[in-house]
Amino acid sequence: MRINVDDLYNELNTVLATIREQSNRAIIVENSFWAANNFWNRLKKEIDNSFFECEGKEINFFRNIKPKFTSHIQFYTILAEVLMFVPEEPEDQFEFWNDEIMRSKRFFEKHEEFVTYYETKCIHMDGVYFRRVEQDWVPAHPLAFYDADKRFCSSHDHLVRGILAHKMYFEYVRERLKELGYT
Repeated sequence: MRINVDDLYNELNTVLATIREQSNRAIIVENSFWAANNFWNRLKKEIDNSFFECEGKEINFFRNIKPKFTSHIQFYTILAEVLMFVPEEPEDQFEFWNDEIMRSKRFFEKHEEFVTYYETKCIHMDGVYFRRVEQDWVPAHPLAFYDADKRFCSSHDHLVRGILAHKMYFEYVRERLKELGYT
């Protein structure tokens, strides 16, 4: 790899922080989505096949590196979808955002076994979960467009991405409820 991943991720966070200074939430979400997508594409361009020759590096990529970038894409995808339906009245917004907390809770409940594995830093299944899939691999769920290139997919990195994205979303919802005067 020709680029420092930490530097690239810090650059992404700097760009996202700058974007958040805007006042229009829809513009923030759209620009943040595209920024995250662009940084993910930059990272993919910098990775060559030698990066995956060592099992430890490959596992680290799919368990830690990739999800740091793609979780932002998923978070802003969720947010773009949700913001289209936020009611105008504050009382209705409270109920709406309260219901939205359940989105993340449902994700964590649905994937409880894997979430526990990941968050307790277990590693005994990493060789299965975080190795590149074969090109003829057929996923159990449709792939997101940014996962279309199977050279950059493992069977479970999408779940790590989901964990990180739903944590961001949960915090976002809590902030909206706080703005409405609820804690």
